[in-house]
Amino acid sequence: MSTLEGAGEFEIIGVEEIRAHISSAVTTCDVVMALLAAGDWAIGIGIVPRAENPLSDVAATPKAAAKLEAAKESAKKSASAALRPTAKSGTVKVRIAGTKRDDPRAFNISAAFTLMGQVLSKRTQEGREATSLVRSGLNQNEAAEELGISKQAMSQRLQAAGWQAETAGWQLAVNLIEEAGRP
Repeated sequence: MSTLEGAGEFEIIGVEEIRAHISSAVTTCDVVMALLAAGDWAIGIGIVPRAENPLSDVAATPKAAAKLEAAKESAKKSASAALRPTAKSGTVKVRIAGTKRDDPRAFNISAAFTLMGQVLSKRTQEGREATSLVRSGLNQNEAAEELGISKQAMSQRLQAAGWQAETAGWQLAVNLIEEAGRP
C-alpha cells in the first residue's frame, strides 16, 4: 500500500497497529477499501484542514517543514482519537483536527465507508476477482477475457458484486474527504 501515490511509508506501531501519512483523498480511499476488504482492521482517519497543512507549500523551508511535522502529528492524534474508546474491526472512524468530536463531516465520511464495507462483506470470491480486475484498470471485455468468461458473465458478476454501489460510494468518500480538508 505504501507504493500508492500520496501514501507515506507505513509504520508498524504495535502488534496490530499500522500508521501512514497519506496526502491524497483518492489514496486514502484506496487504502481504506483495501483494509475493509481484508475485514480485520479498525480504521481511524485524521484529517487536517489545508490551512494547517503545508503540503501545498512549494518551497521547502524550515518553517514549512516544521508546519508539515505539526500537521502530521495533528493527523495522528486525530486518527487515534477517532478510534477511542472502542474500535471494532470493519469500522472506519474519522476526526477532523480542530473540530468537535461530533462534526457531521466526519460522520458522513464514516457513513460512506460503512455502506461500502457492507457491500464488500457480501461479495463472493468471483465478485472479488471481477472487481479487482476492473479496479486495476481493465475494461469489462479485458477482465472477462482474463477470467475466461463471457462479457455478459462479467457484467453479471460486477452487478452481483455491487460494483456500481462501490464506485459511487468511493467517489462520495473522496469528495467528502476533500471537502473536510478545505479550510
